[in-house]
Amino acid sequence: GVQRDNPDRRGAQAGPQSWRVCHYSASQRRRMPGSSATLVPETGVQRDWEEREFAQSIQLGIKSLAQFLNEFENTTRTKLASLNSKIARLERRMTLVEATFDSVNQPPAATS
Repeated sequence: GVQRDNPDRRGAQAGPQSWRVCHYSASQRRRMPGSSATLVPETGVQRDWEEREFAQSIQLGIKSLAQFLNEFENTTRTKLASLNSKIARLERRMTLVEATFDSVNQPPAATS
């Protein structure tokens, strides 16, 4: 397979072609003298495809993040609404308990 260039270094290279290391299979190396790694020119079409793949991966990441955030917001909103109704119910019960407690603890009215 062919190793990808670092996208940060790609812009600093001059000329219409850049050079990168390409690793060949064992059968291909037998036909070539020298090292297992050979420099081959990278065409503009290859670079364009790599840049498109990179852009697509970024878009997919952003789409996945947006989907997660939307689901998180919906789940959180539902849970907070449920919690809010439970708190309101507890507040009503507390008001009833306080009113009952106050009525029991009032001194008896003085009769004249």
